[in-house]
Amino acid sequence: MNYQSKLDSDVVLLCKEATMAHPNLVSVEWLKEKLAKGDLEKVVILDVSWSSSKDMKDHYMAEHVPGASYLSVMEGKHTDLFPRNVPDVDAFQESVRTAGVDSDTHVIIYSDSDASGFFLSGRAWWTFKLFGHKEVSILDGGWQKWKSAGCPVSSEVPTSKRGDFTCRSDDSIRLNFDMMVDNVTSSSGRQVCDSRASFKYSGPESKGHIKGAKNLPMADLVNAETGTLKDLDDLKKEFSEAGVDLSKPLACYCNSGMSSCTLAFTAALCGNDNVSVYHGGFTEWSKRSQDDQIEK
Repeated sequence: MNYQSKLDSDVVLLCKEATMAHPNLVSVEWLKEKLAKGDLEKVVILDVSWSSSKDMKDHYMAEHVPGASYLSVMEGKHTDLFPRNVPDVDAFQESVRTAGVDSDTHVIIYSDSDASGFFLSGRAWWTFKLFGHKEVSILDGGWQKWKSAGCPVSSEVPTSKRGDFTCRSDDSIRLNFDMMVDNVTSSSGRQVCDSRASFKYSGPESKGHIKGAKNLPMADLVNAETGTLKDLDDLKKEFSEAGVDLSKPLACYCNSGMSSCTLAFTAALCGNDNVSVYHGGFTEWSKRSQDDQIEK
């Protein structure tokens, strides 16, 4: 078996069977069984639901996955250039410790948000990775799948022992504006992929996209029938048809670092270990780049 075949085989096991200790993607069936058996030592479940129009903590307080704590990953210092900024390091560390997370905790994330929960869960996954936490998984299908599958819910808020999680920033997975300019002007730079809807990427309603960027909308990563992420072969096909080579470095972006995180998560799930997010996205790019660095 060659290296790529072995890599594909390992990722399939990771996604489909969740046989490894800390898979990147876990099914509602897997989590339901773990809960039923009480087999959740060193595991913390986090509801990371968020909305710009309402307080999603109220939703959490009404019902959530049993044993889950609530954590907002959207408490950053938002600006015109960064309307969806990342949290301050100290504030994030404190909120994660309060949720009971240790440095070696396996964190399982879910949300009630667009794209079967991946809109917020992807951002939360990337945020944990950005601050150096290795053991983090996304619940496939999120809150919507959990509810539709008839899994148990609770309104009881768990009492969590304070954790010892410590932020250790990994800036290798985040690109800033200057890095993206260098990338766009370099013939040997990273591939760039836009996770926004197609009508925002190009067409009469579009303000354009980063020069040379491909387009793979976040919605195309989800199986609408099952409400879960598409299987590995279909995901690889989506990337290939979008013109992305998963064996090469990839930079993902959207408007402001939200859906691009799910695109990065999915690329990593498919075996690409050199994926980063341009957090400023097209919001920053459209205001700071040169006219010839935007295509329509």
